[in-house]
Amino acid sequence: MTARRVSPIIGLDGQPLVSGQTLPNSYEAAKQSPRTRYWYAPAHGPNSALRNTLNTLRNRTRAAYRNMPLIYSGIEKNTINEVGTGVTVRSTAQNKTFQEQMNTLWKLWVKQADPEGILDFNGLQSQTVRSRRTAGEVFIRMRARSLSEGLAIPMQLQVLESEFVPQDLNQVRANGNMIRQGVEFRKGRRVAYWMYKSHPGEDADALDMGQLMRIPASQVIHHYMPTRPGQIRGEPDPVQSLLKAYTFDSYDDAELTRKQTRSPITGAIYRDQDVTEDDFLYDPITGKSLDPENGDMPEAHVDPGTFLNLLPTERIEVFNGDNTGQGYNDFMSWQSKLIAIGQNIPYELLTGDWKNVNDRLLRGVLNEYRRGIEMAQDHLLIYQVCRNAWLWAVNAAIASGAVTTPGDYFQNRIDYLAHEARPDGWKYNNPDQDVKAKINAINGSLTSMPKVCAEDGLDADEVAREQAEYERRKMEYRKGLPEAKPTSSKTEPDPDEDDD
Repeated sequence: MTARRVSPIIGLDGQPLVSGQTLPNSYEAAKQSPRTRYWYAPAHGPNSALRNTLNTLRNRTRAAYRNMPLIYSGIEKNTINEVGTGVTVRSTAQNKTFQEQMNTLWKLWVKQADPEGILDFNGLQSQTVRSRRTAGEVFIRMRARSLSEGLAIPMQLQVLESEFVPQDLNQVRANGNMIRQGVEFRKGRRVAYWMYKSHPGEDADALDMGQLMRIPASQVIHHYMPTRPGQIRGEPDPVQSLLKAYTFDSYDDAELTRKQTRSPITGAIYRDQDVTEDDFLYDPITGKSLDPENGDMPEAHVDPGTFLNLLPTERIEVFNGDNTGQGYNDFMSWQSKLIAIGQNIPYELLTGDWKNVNDRLLRGVLNEYRRGIEMAQDHLLIYQVCRNAWLWAVNAAIASGAVTTPGDYFQNRIDYLAHEARPDGWKYNNPDQDVKAKINAINGSLTSMPKVCAEDGLDADEVAREQAEYERRKMEYRKGLPEAKPTSSKTEPDPDEDDD
């Protein structure tokens, strides 16, 4: 589309004069041309874009996770790298007594976080991230427990799939609050989530779909990536590569089926001479009679090392069943790379194909990939899940009397809620070089020991305590043992020998 230049001069009719000159679009991608004729680009808002498509995207992604190796591999490897063995959370409150009590309770509660008793808190992290990447979002509900249940902290976390909050629930309540896609808002702030009591995808006869529960937003974590401002619900991770992965998987299955169909057939026997109907009444190799009405065709089954006795003008042509066409490997590799790009994961990590990767390239690829994983860890897993779980745990521990309530708690509540979350550290690519680089950075005052420990998912104070305890125990073990004599490479002079 082009724009006409508007003249500042007014004509006799009072309208601006328009020259015959037209201005081309400044952007090639904004042109209306045969190349862009079928380019569908609707002006949808962040929520209208998902309103009628989220359920389909979610179901297809889950089906792909169950059946397509590349989609499964991408989701699993991204989940493994984001969570690892789990994010460690610890108190950093200034009150050392409160800090030690809370950290001790938290370590005990981590094993009790799951209401079903199947996973610990670290396992729930893995389940949560996997659900977010597969379905686009997941909900975590805080469930308060009674003191009689014997939990270290009287609360647990219930992980709920996206379907528990109906996306098609949109209405205005009597108090003026707006419910949009199952989430209740008051003046732009989330105040509640409307949830089914049971998963709507299970047995419909056992569900009461007419009743929804209103759960306060203070008791719910909505774990998702809002890619656009104002986006209420999340979209699955592989949506950009989902259709390509489906088509590619179908093509690969068809190629595999073609090979499977052709593999039992070794070749064919051709005759160069003219044949008559009588020539097809008997198999030329075995001599057995054939009945064309029953679909019998001449064929020969031979053992290895067999020599066939052919008739004059007969020849054997062996099928090349393994021929997949020129450029097949390059085609498969490039399509897999596009699917990997759509899932924000390196092609080598997705497919396990490392043949063209050297040590330097591997370091660059992993560093770039880990930057994206660290962003998801900090923005989503730590801030949304671990932070809220910690705040719930501190409040529940204080309310139940599990920890000694400080006298200045309400005056300095922010300080008592202070904590830090440390993801599982990355393994070394080159242990010798990586460890030396960290030691040199510490010795050169470019970083500190606590920061290096935090990058490895460790607590510097705990490392120091363990090291001191190890040294103490080592000294105890050595008590009563003869001390080892120092060895020296120098030859000591004989004191009885006179100097010349």
